[in-house]
Amino acid sequence: MWREQPREGFEEHEARFLLKCERYGHVEKWCNATTVQSLPADVIVFAHQLGIWQKLKNAYEVHVPAIVIEEARQEAAGEIKRLEAAVHDISDTFKDFDPSFLAALHDGEKEGIAIVRNESDSGMVFCTGDIAAIESVGMLGLASACMSFEEVLQRARLSVPRLPNHLTKKAHDCHFEVGIVRRTTGECFQNPPLSI
Repeated sequence: MWREQPREGFEEHEARFLLKCERYGHVEKWCNATTVQSLPADVIVFAHQLGIWQKLKNAYEVHVPAIVIEEARQEAAGEIKRLEAAVHDISDTFKDFDPSFLAALHDGEKEGIAIVRNESDSGMVFCTGDIAAIESVGMLGLASACMSFEEVLQRARLSVPRLPNHLTKKAHDCHFEVGIVRRTTGECFQNPPLSI
């Protein structure tokens, strides 16, 4: 994503992402539970603010969904790997979701979740601080396919003084549980997966 010497316009993107983070509690990340870490734009901005971006890149092989790269208008220069979901995979992943709930999900979140769902053998997991995205993973029954940014940092043996609440394991687990309940009750689905 952003290099150590960012291109002109970085501040504009950073401000937009940070505003989105504040307003919606939106930070997202994709990572492999063992060795591969794939982080989208908002988390990369946050990692830069914390001064740990380079350490994260050293600790993990970084992958980023295609739409995040396009949105951020950054070139990877070999430091990150681009992931891309087919349109039909994204559509198939969310076909049963209620459109009003789906509207709360950013395209990058949709793509990342679809990648994790359709490449379950890869060991890739989706990580986010965004409420709707965490709930979506629970709603899809992808129990082992999601983790918090706090867990990502712990696995890389990185620590920060205090994370925003939406990036903690506690907040993540709470929202994930809401998604599981919605899967069971059918709330936020057009066609509930567990309908009787």
